[in-house]
Amino acid sequence: MAGAALFFVTMIHGVQAQPLTRIDNPASLTAALTTAKPGTVFDLAGGEYGPLTLTGLKGTTAAPITLRSADPAHPARFSRMQLRGVSHVTLQGLTFDYRFDPGDKSHLRPFQITSAQGITLTGNLFDGDTARGVSAEDDGFPTAFGLSLRQTSQVRLDGNVIRNFYRGLVVSDSTDLTVRHNDVHDIRADGMDFAQVDRVLIEGNHIHDFRRVVASADHADMIQFWTRGTTRPSTDITIRGNILNSGTGMYTQSIFMRNDLVDTGKAGRAMFYRRVVIEQNIVINAHMNGIAVGETHNLVIRNNTVVRNAASQGVADNPARWTPQIRVAPTSTQVTVTANVTSTVTGQDAQTGWTVADNYLIQDRSPRQSGYYDQVFVAARSGDPTDLASFAYLKGGPLAGKGIGAALLDKPPINLNGAQVPGLRSSDDRAGVSE
Repeated sequence: MAGAALFFVTMIHGVQAQPLTRIDNPASLTAALTTAKPGTVFDLAGGEYGPLTLTGLKGTTAAPITLRSADPAHPARFSRMQLRGVSHVTLQGLTFDYRFDPGDKSHLRPFQITSAQGITLTGNLFDGDTARGVSAEDDGFPTAFGLSLRQTSQVRLDGNVIRNFYRGLVVSDSTDLTVRHNDVHDIRADGMDFAQVDRVLIEGNHIHDFRRVVASADHADMIQFWTRGTTRPSTDITIRGNILNSGTGMYTQSIFMRNDLVDTGKAGRAMFYRRVVIEQNIVINAHMNGIAVGETHNLVIRNNTVVRNAASQGVADNPARWTPQIRVAPTSTQVTVTANVTSTVTGQDAQTGWTVADNYLIQDRSPRQSGYYDQVFVAARSGDPTDLASFAYLKGGPLAGKGIGAALLDKPPINLNGAQVPGLRSSDDRAGVSE
């Protein structure tokens, strides 16, 4: 029946399965959502559905309400998304397609989830657009935010693509968030932003190849946290097994956790980040802030590999600026920085409660000095910066089999193929640290 919603209840081994509703147009979806019950699965035919607005829709933990593309090769496409006050909803295999309109601002949020819990987004595409008719600086470059989360809990983002936006993912005032195995690229400013969040896992994501406007005032970061404008610090953060690669794009800061309120004297220890683990990440970039963490209590930075990508550096003759390193605010407490590969580690000054040990220092300036790239990596200086295999540890080299740096680089062959990287999944979602 064209133009109708078809409702099915199937039996599997004598047990009633989740009710399935097949949808083939926007009007049918709107009508069907008014009677949606926990466990309902909406199979959406491919095509344009306009804006998706869900208010107060509620599934349950055991029986979420699911909207998915019936054929992932021909997805349902939405021009806007506004989820407010919803719970236990899954969005799967959909395309959220932002198209620039005259007058749109760079901070526009076309796809938002607010005051929601138990939301799962898996296998979706968030597809951005470029600005036109704005200014010489902005025209032709990505604009708007990819996905915005505010006042959410128990949200899971798994296996999505976010591309061609001013900022990719922006999260504030949220708890119990999992951001795993997503591909974020062609971003102008920030890949992922977090403020005032608790119990967050950021794992196995590939963030790469930004489309920057270097002459602008943009402060480009791949993963960024801040405290400016917040009332409590972010806590219980795990950043694990991500690949942050500037590729053929210009330099960005990679993992940047400035604590604005504390370092400007507007707050004290009560606003320190707490219980932060940064491990098994691969950073390939050309800005000194490879892993930079502001004032934190109970910080672990271990087994990361932080390498310079000369193809992404700026024009100034300033090697220190273009070489990523690990930096920690000296007033941080209970700090462990071990078994990393990087150019240098800064912040330690004989503080009680700090452990900085077993880090391997690398450099690409002097072939006769230790840690020279050609002695450590397969082709970090001369190879394709978009190919992770260029940064694999050289067989028989100083890092091979030593358990230092990111383990993935010690397990060649490595092939991204534009997809999530195998071997990054972990059965332990949050290997946190104690109080």
